[in-house]
Amino acid sequence: MVSKVCLAFTSTLTRLVTFDDYIHAIYQRQNFVEEADFQSIKEALREAYANPLDLNKVTAASLGALGILSIEQIKSFFNHLAATGPLYSRYELQAIPGFDLTTIDLLLPFVYVVESYHLPSHYPKINQNNYNYFLFRYAPSLSQRSCKQLPALGNLAKCMVQLTCNHLNDITWGITARKQAGEAFCWDHATYRYGFNLWSIFLMVKHKKTIKRMVIGDYQIGYGQGLLLSPGYKQLGDSITSIIWSNNLGIRPYKGIRRTGLRGLAITSDLGPIELTGFYANNHLDATIQLDQDHKPYSKRIDDTGKYDTIHQLDKKGTLHEQVLGCTIRKQYDRNQTEMGINLLYNHYDLPIVRKEAANKRYLWQKQSAGSLFYRLLWKNVLFFGEAGLTLPHIIQAKKSKAVITGSIISLSRYVDLSLALYYYGQGFYSPYGHPFKRYTTDHANEKGTYWGLIFTPLSSWQLTTSGHFFTTLSPKPQLAIPRIGHRLMTRSSYTLSRKTIWVIQYKLHNNPRNKPKVKENNQSDTTTVAMATQNSLKCKIDHQLTHYWRTHCVVQYTRYTFLGKTHDGYALSSTQKWKVNKWQFVCKFIYFNTDNYATRLYFYLPNPLYSGTQFTPYYGHGFATTWLICSWPIESVRFEIRYSFIYSPDDLSKIKSTTTSRCNRGKHDGTIQLLISF
Repeated sequence: MVSKVCLAFTSTLTRLVTFDDYIHAIYQRQNFVEEADFQSIKEALREAYANPLDLNKVTAASLGALGILSIEQIKSFFNHLAATGPLYSRYELQAIPGFDLTTIDLLLPFVYVVESYHLPSHYPKINQNNYNYFLFRYAPSLSQRSCKQLPALGNLAKCMVQLTCNHLNDITWGITARKQAGEAFCWDHATYRYGFNLWSIFLMVKHKKTIKRMVIGDYQIGYGQGLLLSPGYKQLGDSITSIIWSNNLGIRPYKGIRRTGLRGLAITSDLGPIELTGFYANNHLDATIQLDQDHKPYSKRIDDTGKYDTIHQLDKKGTLHEQVLGCTIRKQYDRNQTEMGINLLYNHYDLPIVRKEAANKRYLWQKQSAGSLFYRLLWKNVLFFGEAGLTLPHIIQAKKSKAVITGSIISLSRYVDLSLALYYYGQGFYSPYGHPFKRYTTDHANEKGTYWGLIFTPLSSWQLTTSGHFFTTLSPKPQLAIPRIGHRLMTRSSYTLSRKTIWVIQYKLHNNPRNKPKVKENNQSDTTTVAMATQNSLKCKIDHQLTHYWRTHCVVQYTRYTFLGKTHDGYALSSTQKWKVNKWQFVCKFIYFNTDNYATRLYFYLPNPLYSGTQFTPYYGHGFATTWLICSWPIESVRFEIRYSFIYSPDDLSKIKSTTTSRCNRGKHDGTIQLLISF
């Protein structure tokens, strides 16, 4: 009986062969907007790919954070464990209601089960060993710097080094260092540059007496719905399910190269039935320091890009000192599928943060306390979630502000899933480490709205998805002169034919308010009014496996943008070819684009080396682009990759988009070399 299951099971594993293939396939299953890189899902998959999750010990949050299983599937999985006991083999997943072969195929690289019997040698096995790796990535300078950009402090090459070691799954440590284009190698304590311009270091200890998990160094933290604490990645709210799960990962190391993590100490312990997390961070942030009328220093915003290629950027490095103190108290029920908790947070800056929200009106932060209550309740096939928070600035110029997120995800059957979320962010709500949903406004406050989604799966091979986002700004903003209403709608149909061909058609409608150009009336001061901008986008995709070694992927996109009675169009075509033979993989992508302006830009996914991120690049103007990726595994523990990209456009992009990154020449080259050694 076991061998029959194995034979049926292994026949589906040949279609996806690399981590990038799994990322792309999982992306296709989710209702994401491609302008966002769904970073939290990718990071959870990356961690699980390096250290697979034990299915007999996994929590609902960790399993849901992978973005593969639905609410109904997660509940069916835990019901199966409760009824039959621990899994004896990963092949037992086929016996769980709602687990189809496609879902299991996607899940297998990220999970494992300690097999209780000997399998034949020709069956694939999940690597359960400790995963240690060394990664070196180098991107040489193949194009000249733009003539509009400031002189660079160093050469235009990019470089990153990362080392991660795991000892008996109890102690993990890692170091990440990177240099971006234009940065200089130097040793300067005044600007915190020690060889590389940015370092990230962490030490994680797990399962030591009363310590459930402890991270020293750079870490990120996510509890509740991300209102105050989230893993550090912004997402669009169209995929509510992935956001809810990915925000409940607790403390975890931060291996990124942007200055968005916390640096200090975080500890999670179980005190009886209560889980307690305490954390402290001491950060040196980047900010431009200005002087007010009384010659007192202040800053308007914090820069988290972490790039120091010019004197102006370097002058901002480490100029603002921040201290963060907080704790989370959480109680979990029903095999960790239901939870209630409280977040407490205190922020202190050595200089005030001033943000000009409207004429003659300012909000100012320097010391702030914040708290929130959150819950997640799974009842039958309905998941209720919510979080309500309050921020209390310690100064009279800024008033306390409230924020609320609430909603539910309903699995009516294996064919229909519904989701709904409501949010409200009051004026002045300030949450520097909370990224619940990415909204229309550019910060955390001044908006209310709703998200809804419907997933209909009439057949195992056919899925229909539709979602909507309706929002209202509460007060004038610099990017929006008066409060207005807008909405975004999306519909997608995905069909799989014979497990070799995937057809996708997608339509999006964005109706966003925008400031009109300023005009002078009767020789008076400039006045700004608001008008609606409408954008319609259509995308068609086909992904087909031609042979066992060759896959092809084609995309056609069209967009129409209307603002102030003027209409602009853009379209693009792309073709991706993948070959895998023995220990070699080749990927080639060609893109032709033709758009009127930057507003009609179109996004395409570009092949990248392993662990370099899921990258969506905008294309505008008229031209073509091509990307080549070559991967080689000379031995099992060594992976070598070379990526080359070229883009050509005869247009002057500075006239299409006002930017300092426009090319002086017509073509732009880009390349990357990466070496990954696992041991």
